[in-house]
Amino acid sequence: MKWTPTASLRLTTILNWVALGVVTFLMFFIPVMAKWYDDVSLAPPIFLPLCICLYLSAGLGLTALLSLARLLHNLNRNRIFVAQNVTCLRLISWCCFGVALVFLVLAWFRSLGLLVAFAAAFFGLILRVLKNVFARAVALQDEADYTI
Repeated sequence: MKWTPTASLRLTTILNWVALGVVTFLMFFIPVMAKWYDDVSLAPPIFLPLCICLYLSAGLGLTALLSLARLLHNLNRNRIFVAQNVTCLRLISWCCFGVALVFLVLAWFRSLGLLVAFAAAFFGLILRVLKNVFARAVALQDEADYTI
């Protein structure tokens, strides 16, 4: 079987929906996971701040994954350089920055939060650059569409 761009896009879409399902499922177990973390951690308990941070992050993650689903849907329909894709990338990047902020607050309790905050901010930065490239491409596409 030859790997094609269509197959790759299909796989990405499936993985995105799986991620949406996993995040939604895990949201029901955030208190259990926070309690487990407190039990295995050798530091003072942070159950409530950890639950709050995980719920906020899950909400931002679901928003980003839904926006990614919209982006993938557009790509599947050959709508590449359209303003809606720029909006999707912008929203996903802001969700990454939101997660970074949430874990920066959590870093007040656990320094490991800094690592997650840095990773999320880095992804957000990369997506902002990609968003800017797409915005320029949309402008060029619009100009080409109106050129006779």
